[in-house]
Amino acid sequence: MRKGVWRLVGLGLSALLAACGGAAGGGGFSGTVTAPQGFTIQGTEVVACFYIQSSDSCDESKSKTTTLSGSGPSASFAIDGLASGDYVIIAVKQGLLGAFVDNQGNPAIVRPPRSGINIELKQVSGGSLPRSP
Repeated sequence: MRKGVWRLVGLGLSALLAACGGAAGGGGFSGTVTAPQGFTIQGTEVVACFYIQSSDSCDESKSKTTTLSGSGPSASFAIDGLASGDYVIIAVKQGLLGAFVDNQGNPAIVRPPRSGINIELKQVSGGSLPRSP
């Protein structure tokens, strides 16, 4: 599953990202992931993708993941011990994808430490990514 997550993150960054910033901070992220009605959150992977603007990609050596084990429609997550820098926070589960977004619905670049990161998973089909409303 891990290689699949990184492939999805790599393929989706160009389509997801609209803005970026410089390095600062360090620490971790926490928040909540919510699945669509009829789905559970169990097995969802949350990825703190260390974002590299110049190549529009993730540095896997500085990125971290956590797998959610809750069986309900939502669950809290925490990812600690991150390097200083810019991150995109993405959640993936087979058939579902979500990202922490800004006020315009675009994936947000965030710097640790930060709490209150809420991600809403949306259904995807084929290789398509969910679009902002």
